[in-house]
Amino acid sequence: MQLTKTLITLAMGLTVASALALPAADGLEVRADKKGGNNKANNCANAKKLAAGIDDNIKIQKQEQSNVADIEKIVNSNNVDQKKFDAAKKTLLTTIDDGIKIREANQKLADGNGAKDGLATVAKAQAQEKSQAQGLKGTKADLDTIATMKKEFAGGIEQNQKNKEAVSSHTLSLTEPH
Repeated sequence: MQLTKTLITLAMGLTVASALALPAADGLEVRADKKGGNNKANNCANAKKLAAGIDDNIKIQKQEQSNVADIEKIVNSNNVDQKKFDAAKKTLLTTIDDGIKIREANQKLADGNGAKDGLATVAKAQAQEKSQAQGLKGTKADLDTIATMKKEFAGGIEQNQKNKEAVSSHTLSLTEPH
């Protein structure tokens, strides 16, 4: 009987000791690092937010592609419905503005991150795309601009995928032991 009690006590002690040796769960370690003023935890949290923000921007860019395809269909029709064109153009401009807002928020998180330069590239492209969209008139002359915008939106998605890879590699470097 005494041996059983001793073995149970020993097993319980080992269980407690092994639980204490496990890493903190649910971000407790990150919160502890933040309390201690550790920037590594802050940078890692920002990098995760940035990666999610870049994903949001990619979704917007796919919507821009859809919007410009709608405009292309309208412009390619034999008899352009100007009201439909104006509505589609307004939708595209709103989508571009949404993308700009997301990218601006991402840039605030990107300080010291490998995606910073790539986001600056996206900013320049967005300014160009907005200018191009504003210049659309609803005529066949728009087709060259539309073709250019389609390439630019695809290039923007590619750039943001590179940006996300840069964020991911930055996050890994923060979490690896040094």
